[in-house]
Amino acid sequence: MNLIEKIKAIETYVCENFEELGLDDPVEEEYFSAYEEIKGASEKELQLFEEDYGVSLPEDWKELYRYKNGSGFFSILPCVLGKGEYAFSLLSLEQIRCVKGYFQNREALLTDFPDYFSKKDIGRMADARLRPYLFHTKWFPFAEYCDSCYLMLDFAPGKAGKEGQILCYVHDPDSVTYAAENITDVVGSIIKDNHIEGFFMTIELIKRLLDACYEAKRIRDMLPPLPDGVTPSYIH
Repeated sequence: MNLIEKIKAIETYVCENFEELGLDDPVEEEYFSAYEEIKGASEKELQLFEEDYGVSLPEDWKELYRYKNGSGFFSILPCVLGKGEYAFSLLSLEQIRCVKGYFQNREALLTDFPDYFSKKDIGRMADARLRPYLFHTKWFPFAEYCDSCYLMLDFAPGKAGKEGQILCYVHDPDSVTYAAENITDVVGSIIKDNHIEGFFMTIELIKRLLDACYEAKRIRDMLPPLPDGVTPSYIH
């Protein structure tokens, strides 16, 4: 499955397993019907976002946003990160701009908050993939859970990190941790962690199935007359 096929599989999973995820029924609450109406971001909108913030958005992230520019109240990214479970909803590009107006709009190191983070705390949170900040202007929240936890694009990674990687900010107690190298890995982990498996009918799979049926009929039509009581199903 490609990225969008996986997202569609997650959509079905969330609608069928909302109780297990601790969510309201997205169909009954009409979250899903509203989500279905959400269109993807245009190339112009994505380009303008990049130009306004001076960043180059990861291609797979843009692929997701071309499909859906946000998810409203529908929790499309039910993630397991560390010991926590977070059913994130996707922010629209407009919502990201809004959030950036009051959150991750300044730079502040963990050491700037000695009343909240001891040297031991900071040492425990140390990760060479990300910088030791609590807030950074090059972190972009794009998915939200309970107005206090965010998935963020990181455009200022640590020495061992990669630009465009995904971080997770959790409030109370505050922490910033590495989540994944990209949105493709986030979605892949959701598929794996929630055991979302099955046979998903893509256009290519449907075509192959129809081709196989046609070939079976062609072979059956070529068979010579069979003895009484013998049908083509006996022939292997």
